[in-house]
Amino acid sequence: ELHEKMDEKDRQIAELQLQLEQRDGNAKQQFQQLDGKFQRLDGKLNRKFQELDGKVDQKFRQLDGRVIEHLQDQLMVTCHTREFTVTSFSQRKGGLKGKDWYSDPFYYSFMQGYKFKFNLSFRGTTYMRVFLYLLPGEHNDTLLWPIKSTASIQILNQEEDCYSNHIERSESWELNRPTSGIHYKISDIYYSSLNTQTHLKGDRLRCKLR
Repeated sequence: ELHEKMDEKDRQIAELQLQLEQRDGNAKQQFQQLDGKFQRLDGKLNRKFQELDGKVDQKFRQLDGRVIEHLQDQLMVTCHTREFTVTSFSQRKGGLKGKDWYSDPFYYSFMQGYKFKFNLSFRGTTYMRVFLYLLPGEHNDTLLWPIKSTASIQILNQEEDCYSNHIERSESWELNRPTSGIHYKISDIYYSSLNTQTHLKGDRLRCKLR
């Protein structure tokens, strides 16, 4: 009878061990299944984060592009008006004082960054060509390029207290960063359009650039 009881206990212990092994196997299988699900979920989340990060980055790039474009559109609006006086006009148009007249270099933006000269190129005895001459400047490395620009030139009526009968021309360009000087044509002005009593008073030509 004692042997029977011991055998029964052994069988019970063996059944418990088998049950424990089965439970351990089931637990391992469930753990592997859960681990696989977590890995798949983690992959999906990473892809979603990457997708969202890409969309946010794209939005910021678009915003940056719009801000830069707006700055480029507005940068030259607040430029200072400049006046120039060209003396001995009759000799210049006759070729006695050289083909070209240049102003001193100046900065033509509120940022004091874009460097220019004003240029009149005398073309024989019929007309002169008006240029804005873009120069390599000290701040070109930090400026926006290309830059949109509209320049207007007035040949002033020099009569006292006269606010009309000016000759005005304008032109727009997209200015690229210069490695050397670049001419941007504003207009051709024919000598026949200039009045010697008003526009060429005292053989001088007064120009306003804005």
